[in-house]
Amino acid sequence: MAIQRRARKQGGQELIEFAVTALLMVGLLMSAFLTGMNLIRSIQVNQVCRDIDNMYIHGADFSTYSMQQLAQRLATGLSMQIGTAFTGNSATNTGNGGNSLVTLSEVMYVGSTTSPNCSTVGASKCTNANSFVFTQRIQFGNGTLTAQKASTLGNPSTTAISTAGILQNPVTDAGAKLPAAAQASFKALWQTALQDGQVCYVAEYYAQSPDLALGSFSEGGVYARYFF
Repeated sequence: MAIQRRARKQGGQELIEFAVTALLMVGLLMSAFLTGMNLIRSIQVNQVCRDIDNMYIHGADFSTYSMQQLAQRLATGLSMQIGTAFTGNSATNTGNGGNSLVTLSEVMYVGSTTSPNCSTVGASKCTNANSFVFTQRIQFGNGTLTAQKASTLGNPSTTAISTAGILQNPVTDAGAKLPAAAQASFKALWQTALQDGQVCYVAEYYAQSPDLALGSFSEGGVYARYFF
């Protein structure tokens, strides 16, 4: 009889334990699902970014609408919108739609004041001696996404840029120089590898993931960067 009385008092204990455990497990399962889906998206973003940079280094002009359309087709499933159609060149074809932003940069190393680049303009005018400089910058997609993930290279501060994104005076214009943080990073990575006048092509791709959000669970977005 004592055993039966204890059993009656303990009725429903298993249900309470299950409910508490379920609260923990649901959160873990949702987090695992979102992380897994974002991992798949990360693989796609990395592949698209690499393909774009591979074309960029081989001469593809992404300041033209046709090449931006090609990038859009490569990014199928990533919701890339490339803004309005145009003829000629547009180095900044950004809007506020879609979930993708592509940033392309051509970066050149300027050697010492005795290097060929500096000798051409004169040592006293070689403002960017011993520095990495932008020689081209192209950006297309959703421009508002820079608030979520800005370019790790920073941005050229000069206004002397053509419609194709070509910086007109990269050796003498201080606004062409990479910002301090990116400058230090490039010197650590490339100063021993690049000689005066040699360039590096950089592609950056950021894709936000608004569809990978369940309540308070969100994966934000994924970012990829390639150097060639």
